[in-house]
Amino acid sequence: MSRTSPQSHREIVERYFDCMQRGDPELASLLDAEVCWRAPQSSPVGERHEGRDAVLALMGRGVGLYDASQPMRLEFEAIAAEGDRVFVELALGATTAAGEPYANRYVFAFRLRNGRIVEIHEYLDTLYTQRLLFDPIGQRSPLDVERDDGGRPDSKPIEGEAG
Repeated sequence: MSRTSPQSHREIVERYFDCMQRGDPELASLLDAEVCWRAPQSSPVGERHEGRDAVLALMGRGVGLYDASQPMRLEFEAIAAEGDRVFVELALGATTAAGEPYANRYVFAFRLRNGRIVEIHEYLDTLYTQRLLFDPIGQRSPLDVERDDGGRPDSKPIEGEAG
């Protein structure tokens, strides 16, 4: 089977999640040097994280949001591969650093090239995540930042979308 087949891409993404769940450093080798992770813009980490080092740093910051003494549970609802894309729907269960139960649904859209992940787009319930993970440690959403005129911050168009 070709390393660029949808099935091969699916296997790479499955290995990515396995490495993530176990804290296996092999995960870095699955990411292209120029990988880009796009987090939801309303999240405190909502921006484009470009390059392997930036993506690994983002993932490293996320570790402190959870109680590392409790297992993180991933329940895969669906995985679909088409061309150079893999889509994953999952439920993530964990315990927050504050000891609260956390259960959220995620969709990840991956793009692969030459056997490596080059893009990760993350979709989730950001309000729920804000309240359970970020508020307790004092990280505010960009939408919570007050402007001098009392309005909400200007939203930035997503790259590639018409403004």
